[in-house]
Amino acid sequence: MQKIKIGYRWLLCLCLLFVSQAQAQTYPAPSSMSVENAYQLGGLLVDQYKIKQGQPYLKYAADKGHAKAALAYSWTFRTNIMVQSPKEHEYAVKAAKLGSNDAKFALSTSSNIYGDRDKYRTPLVKELKKKTEQGDGNAMNMLHFLYPDESNYWLEKAAKHGNAKAQSSLASMYAGGKGWFFIPGNREKEVKRLYKASAEQGNFRGMEGYASIIHKEGQDEAALDIWIKMANTGDAGSIIFLARKYLHSQPTTIYPEKDEVLGAAYSKIYLDSMGTDKEHDLYDIYKENYLEAMSHLSEAQKKQVNDFAEEFLKKHTVRALR
Repeated sequence: MQKIKIGYRWLLCLCLLFVSQAQAQTYPAPSSMSVENAYQLGGLLVDQYKIKQGQPYLKYAADKGHAKAALAYSWTFRTNIMVQSPKEHEYAVKAAKLGSNDAKFALSTSSNIYGDRDKYRTPLVKELKKKTEQGDGNAMNMLHFLYPDESNYWLEKAAKHGNAKAQSSLASMYAGGKGWFFIPGNREKEVKRLYKASAEQGNFRGMEGYASIIHKEGQDEAALDIWIKMANTGDAGSIIFLARKYLHSQPTTIYPEKDEVLGAAYSKIYLDSMGTDKEHDLYDIYKENYLEAMSHLSEAQKKQVNDFAEEFLKKHTVRALR
């Protein structure tokens, strides 16, 4: 019986694969598009883990002088966060020459091993420090990456100036046991305060952290509302997180109640939108969970799944936003 069940599932997977290939979307040649449109399409495809499809569009826009496209193309060649690959460095340099401060920042970090780090780092640090004197929290947050020995100083300073990224990073650092808190309970209070402040600015890391805390405190409905809000931005990670929550594919899930229709619907949204150039193994797991859920549903429930997914995709473009 088990062999029959497994064989049926693989047959269904094969059928879905043929359908998806037949319905695969085709795109115009990069050269037939405006530079901005090529950048937008390439960026979307990369964010949907269709990196090989997106690269030609980003390269076309980059070679036409689009700074953001050059940096985005550079990132598609990242294989190690500790060391830039040659192609990653080449197009980061191109983006920097086109005026991208984000590219100059990337070239200023220790991952740049190509001998030109100080060329970008020295003027960038000077510019960032000037901005910090004006209370620029984002500049402070960038400096904490460039000065690891002073990272806590700049991170704390950025958080105090309301930088959402710094607030969530500092909360995570404190939650991990770093920093000194002499009064019992103050660490937990500060972690919650920082995550909440970050979440209120729409930072996903802050929202995740805050939702996790209030969930542990028993505020299940409020936590679920935050996760739904993140999913409704079109964020792929939040969408598949909700799918797993509703399917109870996470062992610790108690709330929300198991709902295979919603779980399958959110799974379908993810599977229909995302590619497999990244997280391929996870994609297979998500597909397996989806097929398992669908095998339990009636025809009427399957229609509910399809209708929910279709309506969601009319209103949202799904991509990895973090």
